Amino acid sequence: MHEDMNKRVSSVLGLKKMRLGKSVFNLIFILTFFLLILLTIASYNQIKNLIAESHRVIHTHEVIETLDLALFEVVDIESHQRGYLITGQELFLTDLDGRKARLNNILEKLKNLTADHPPQQERVMLFSDSVKERLDVLSKLLHIKVANKLATTEGTDLLNHSQAASVKVKSLGQEIKSIEYILLKARNDTVMQRAYRASIILAVGSFLAIASLLFAAFLVRQELLRRKAIEEKNKNTENRLRKIIESSRDMIAAFNEQQEFIIFNERYAREFKRIFGKKVHVGLSLKEALLHISEDKRKIAALFEDSLTLEILDKRFECSEGEEKRIYELTSSPIEGEESSYQGTLQTLRDITKQMEEHTALQQSYEQLTIGIKALENKNKQITLLVEMSDIMLACSSVDELREVMANYSKQLLDFASGYLFIMHPSKNYLEEIMSWGNPIPQKTTFSPDDCWGIRLGRIHQVDEKHPGLICQHLEMEEHQHHATLCVPLMAQNDIYGMLYLESATKESLFADEDKKLLIIAFAELTALALANVRLRENLRHQSIRDPLTGLYNRRYLEDFLFKLINQAQRTESPLSLLMLDLDHFKKINDTFGHDAGDAALKEVGKILQSAIREGDIASRYGGEEFLILFYDIDLESTRNRAKALREEISSLKIKYGAEQIGPFTVSIGIAAFPIDGTTPEQLIEAADKALYYAKNHGRNQEVLFCELDLQRPS
Repeated sequence: MHEDMNKRVSSVLGLKKMRLGKSVFNLIFILTFFLLILLTIASYNQIKNLIAESHRVIHTHEVIETLDLALFEVVDIESHQRGYLITGQELFLTDLDGRKARLNNILEKLKNLTADHPPQQERVMLFSDSVKERLDVLSKLLHIKVANKLATTEGTDLLNHSQAASVKVKSLGQEIKSIEYILLKARNDTVMQRAYRASIILAVGSFLAIASLLFAAFLVRQELLRRKAIEEKNKNTENRLRKIIESSRDMIAAFNEQQEFIIFNERYAREFKRIFGKKVHVGLSLKEALLHISEDKRKIAALFEDSLTLEILDKRFECSEGEEKRIYELTSSPIEGEESSYQGTLQTLRDITKQMEEHTALQQSYEQLTIGIKALENKNKQITLLVEMSDIMLACSSVDELREVMANYSKQLLDFASGYLFIMHPSKNYLEEIMSWGNPIPQKTTFSPDDCWGIRLGRIHQVDEKHPGLICQHLEMEEHQHHATLCVPLMAQNDIYGMLYLESATKESLFADEDKKLLIIAFAELTALALANVRLRENLRHQSIRDPLTGLYNRRYLEDFLFKLINQAQRTESPLSLLMLDLDHFKKINDTFGHDAGDAALKEVGKILQSAIREGDIASRYGGEEFLILFYDIDLESTRNRAKALREEISSLKIKYGAEQIGPFTVSIGIAAFPIDGTTPEQLIEAADKALYYAKNHGRNQEVLFCELDLQRPS
């Protein structure tokens, strides 16, 4: 609409006389002028090319004529030579050298004429050589004639050769002439084509020039008619323009080049008076209208003046009248005439107070929506991380794995706080720190459950500005008095598995934000379930590989471990010893004191065995009162000494069961060594069993090496 208004105002400003026709006329005359120049140049080039082609035709005729002269001279020389050979009269040899000289000149001329055509010149060179060869043969014939040897074989051969050379010369001459005739025809055709093209160019160029002039005359007539119609049409434009700007809801005014009012609507006049307190009329300049205005309106007046000097302006300003404040949008754009010439300025003033209020309200709503969306995105991210963390934690099989997972996800989910994760020892006697995140204040790494109010109360314990009071003993009060803290007991299946400690950098409660509160609780619940799951896995694993009575490894675990240890010993070429122990007269203990006393004895023996082995060795209960011990990377003599020490320690064992004293105990030990006594688990166990059987049958309370028995070893 603004662009259409510019067009209408431009017609009001006096753009009634359109000058488009003049430009078109000038363009047509210029094109006609250039067309005549091009026609002249093209005609000149065509005539020049025509002359050049004519010269080529003449050149071809000259080549043919020169070739004919050469052939004529050759034939003339042959005729005089033949006359001499037949008659013997020397008259025929008169001026023979002059004829040869003329022939050589003709041949040189022929070479020069064909220099522009290399293939043809090659033929001319061959023709020249053939002519010279022919002349040489003629000279030899003359010498033979003088010597009267013409009738000899040599003379006959030379005559035959002379005839062949003559034929060759004439043949080459005809070949050259044929090619020149072909060139002559082609050049004649080219001359005709260029002549025809020149005539076409002259005819077409003349026609176009005349047509251009006629077209220009036609446009002149049309332009005169159009200008008359435009002048009549422009009479009604101003009236229509006034109706348009009066019907517009905007305040519109147009200025000429002298910044004088040309046209404006009532809205503009009314609003101008409201703002500046001045009336406007057509012919009044803007500077005059803005004279003697109040000081508080100077900035607005400067804005109005700038709008007429700047190419395009789009500014907003506020105007206060008492308590009422209005916001206006001032826009201006140049009014352009023909060839984009400046004719004035179109100024539009719009009251956008209501729009700005609506925009502000909409922007506030958008900001709230953005905050809500961002919060929702954060919540979705937290839920995704919680689900991901839950899946990974439930797959953890040890506390170490759980520590790594917690260290990773606590930084992402609980980044608004720092803290520690404590786990309850299986004995329930203390809690120990396994990981931390952020920069929490240092505190005790282990503490009693009674030192934490969250553990003692079995619920979340918080200390902050709204909940001062009981501070846990595992915290340093002076260091934590400026921090809000949370102790969250990790409870699952009615049991406490640890404690999640969080602290903030300020005294503001970590539960002040409901989303953070829900996140902390969910994080703690998932952690508690994961700890319970890990403890359950550890208990199940312990039960699957441990003997419940002695705490030693069970038979199944020992057999698996023995298989792996043998493979390792084979790779490293290390010795391996297997001890099989059996309590002597154990049945008598059960019969005398009861099975509970026997179980107590087995427990004590298990403790001795467990304390006697090194890291990397293994002790297990093989069944009943039998035990197996694996010693890795130890020789037989050292194995015997350790077996003896075990036997002596067990012999000194005394157990008080009720009011009675049980003991002393003795033990028989069979020893087998890898690889001398066997290379498979079955062979080693069988060898140790045989050594134990030997010890049992030969007095008990002794250690026996299988390799010292006088028995057949297993293959």
